[in-house]
Amino acid sequence: MSAMSHQDLLSDPSHPPAPGLADWLALADELGDRLRLDITEREQANASPAPQIAMLRDAGLLTLTIPSAWGGKGQPWHTAVQTVRRLARSDGAIAQLLGYHYAWLRIAQAIGGANTQALLTQTASQGWFWASAGAPRAGRLVLHPRPEGGYLVQGESGFATGAAVADRLFVRGVDSATQRVVVVALDTRQAGVEPGGDWNALGLRQSASDSLRLVNAAVAAQDVLGTFQTISEPPPMVSTLGVLAFQSLFTQLHLGMAEGAVLEAADYVRQRAQPWVHAQVAHAQEDPHIQNGFGQAVASLQAVAALAERADAAVSWLFGHAESATPAQRAEVAELVACAKIISVQAGLAAASDVFNLTGARATRRAQGLDRHWRDLRTLTLHDPLAYKLNEVGRYFLGGEAPEPSNYR
Repeated sequence: MSAMSHQDLLSDPSHPPAPGLADWLALADELGDRLRLDITEREQANASPAPQIAMLRDAGLLTLTIPSAWGGKGQPWHTAVQTVRRLARSDGAIAQLLGYHYAWLRIAQAIGGANTQALLTQTASQGWFWASAGAPRAGRLVLHPRPEGGYLVQGESGFATGAAVADRLFVRGVDSATQRVVVVALDTRQAGVEPGGDWNALGLRQSASDSLRLVNAAVAAQDVLGTFQTISEPPPMVSTLGVLAFQSLFTQLHLGMAEGAVLEAADYVRQRAQPWVHAQVAHAQEDPHIQNGFGQAVASLQAVAALAERADAAVSWLFGHAESATPAQRAEVAELVACAKIISVQAGLAAASDVFNLTGARATRRAQGLDRHWRDLRTLTLHDPLAYKLNEVGRYFLGGEAPEPSNYR
């Protein structure tokens, strides 16, 4: 699949990649080429992504954002999300898993508890892959204190993306004794961690987004990342930032998947498509209808890329000012992130669907696999309803109503 010299579909020579970024994008392209070789077969088999996680580990991507002093590559968040976006052009599910891994590590580092450095140092040395316990089906996960320290974790989640193949789970729950919110790192290689094996969806089929049961799963005292307010008290700023990182990450994933659809469709048009009989041209890529269609898709995705970059920079600023940022500033960043996500959903779905108007009937063959980009996008964009994002931005713009931090904003 054709790749551009920089991270966008159309490069800007006035803004070359940051030092080192080009190397990581090239690595993501190389891994993407390998992932595409058998992606159709892996999807149809609904296979475990464990071999692909091993590929990411062997390539050094799992330690990309861990500080170099702790054994990692020491790369900034911007490099991480651009690498994820680039990988999403080839394999949306594996890119989602890698992006989530980076997000959980970022949130753990932002919490900054006494145990964080040791846990991330171990992550770097052992090549651990992180996921989370997901969204609880009823209420919150409950953490029962143990006499010797640490906790026993109890609860169920409907979706726990990556948990079935993770080494550590980022778990947020409530201490049953104090009613305080506690964040822990849970070792998955123990009794009581029970993935449901029930993920079989339209898209993102290798994201291992199974349900999860935690039945008295043990957490040692040294694996407690932080203790916060009681569930009846307002959360501190730092504990509300993770959701913005995730919402911004979704935009990058949407963008990468849509770019993948356009790039793959363009290759198909250049190499295999036939011009329509009434176009009166020799090659499909000379057909004005096809040219216009790609022009619309590329222009739309370039706009998404610009807004995504701005939203991502705002989130990074907020993480860097977590101690001094005001609720009003958080609201401004949250709505910028929401705008980027809205446009990435609308433009991404349109581009990933419209490529079939530009490639023709033969491009719909199962073996071609061009549909996976739309299916992955359609699945990921349902994580929270677009209607509520639109309403949130409209309420804020018209009446200044700041969004109350939640799992989705």
